[in-house]
Amino acid sequence: MGIYLDHAATTPLKPRVAEAMHRALTDAETMANPSSSHLPGRNARAALDRLRQRVADRLLCQAEEVVFNSGGSEGDTHALVGTAQHFERPIHLAVSAIEHEAALEAAGLLAHRGNRVSTIPVTGDGVVPVEAVETLLRDDRPDLVSVMAVNNEVGTVQPVREIAALCRQSDVVFHSDAVRAVGHGLESIVTDPNITLLNCTAHKFGGPRGVGALVQRRLRLPQLICGGGQEQGSRAGTENLASIAGLASALELASAEEAAGIEELRRWLESELVSQVPSCEIHGKRATRATHITSVSFKPLSGYKLQAALDSLGIAVGTGSACHDDGGVSISPVLAAMGIEEYLARGTLRLSLGWSTTREELEQFLEHFIELLDQSDDSLNCPI
Repeated sequence: MGIYLDHAATTPLKPRVAEAMHRALTDAETMANPSSSHLPGRNARAALDRLRQRVADRLLCQAEEVVFNSGGSEGDTHALVGTAQHFERPIHLAVSAIEHEAALEAAGLLAHRGNRVSTIPVTGDGVVPVEAVETLLRDDRPDLVSVMAVNNEVGTVQPVREIAALCRQSDVVFHSDAVRAVGHGLESIVTDPNITLLNCTAHKFGGPRGVGALVQRRLRLPQLICGGGQEQGSRAGTENLASIAGLASALELASAEEAAGIEELRRWLESELVSQVPSCEIHGKRATRATHITSVSFKPLSGYKLQAALDSLGIAVGTGSACHDDGGVSISPVLAAMGIEEYLARGTLRLSLGWSTTREELEQFLEHFIELLDQSDDSLNCPI
């Protein structure tokens, strides 16, 4: 596969997770529909209950609070749109300026439907100020606040525990998109009981794509997917036992030791980039950041041109910009919200590590990257 440094987009499946999924796919005890009332169905239901309890044990919640779904985008949408449906009236929703587009699109949908949406600003390091939330709750009390646990582009860890405590004191529903936090050594955040709604997805920490969970504390959201009464009536559809087994297994395999090892590699990579590339600028460097994500710019280079050049060498990385159909490139809304100068933002790469990343791979990446910079002319620069 070459060198893969885009684990924030998706991670390779861990071998032991694949084994757990294979057992669930081939075991006669789990072949039936968990909603069926016959013996095979009851066996499948018992297996599903065991998996739900395993996930709940890792997230420190009650089993009945875990709703399985298709992943992060559904979790964000269900949390925001489902809360609005729960209130059965127009609501006031406050979202941070750096939320994942799934949450921002859901907020936009709610605004289109007549709900009020406020945006919580962030600092230049990409962190939501607790004081801003305090002011919001005091002066303009919303019904729902949504702040992600870890930003998906720059990796900044948000003060979720403080915000969750403030929201609970004010009897305000608090949602946190924990897609880049669960499975990455941030248990004290993702298990906080003050968080009303928290969602994760398995493929960000060595599990399969297409499965996630939404924890619902003190609130039962209505269905967005209509049908039967699966998932305690909160999400219709026959449960995907094999993928849920993969989610549970990946959660149990994630460890603080693994996260610490990844962070050590990330810090080494950043140190080498800063020392070898004078134009290197790490975004959010003064903030607490997740173990596995670094957002770095190389002014005056173009992030997309760098990505394409690295791709041709068999190296996969992410970027911090958004490409339009007309061929133009705009800067990431996250970097814009942080106040990053446009020319610098357009030269951004997102380098993200995972459980399978090795020091040797990072050394090879650096060797190829420095060689690429040394050989390049103005062709890799951002257009002025």
